[in-house]
Amino acid sequence: MDDIKIQYDEEADVLYVSFGQSKHVTGVELSDNILLRFDTGQATNAPPKAIGLTFISFAHLMAHYQDKPLNIPLSNLRHLPEELWQAVLTVTTTPPVSDFLEVGLSLSPRVPPLPEKVPT
Repeated sequence: MDDIKIQYDEEADVLYVSFGQSKHVTGVELSDNILLRFDTGQATNAPPKAIGLTFISFAHLMAHYQDKPLNIPLSNLRHLPEELWQAVLTVTTTPPVSDFLEVGLSLSPRVPPLPEKVPT
């Protein structure tokens, strides 16, 4: 894989992180501000590999979150086909992407509202 290249466009407030190149690039919005570019490996029968990350409104993200993690619910990716979902999970949880993003798991149980007690 080529060296990692980082470029910041101050005027557009966009940070580009490039991990390499591919002829078969797919883009997935991980959130409103983060785009993952990767090769699913389907065309070449190879494992998925990261091509790059794009952080939109990067200065705003850094100012707003500072030392706090930016939590991106994976449920945002629920609409993806299973093979694409698996490729995204593979790419985001391994280097080089995992050197820039930390993927975690959090559980938020959703309890339906309980029925009101009926007076007797």
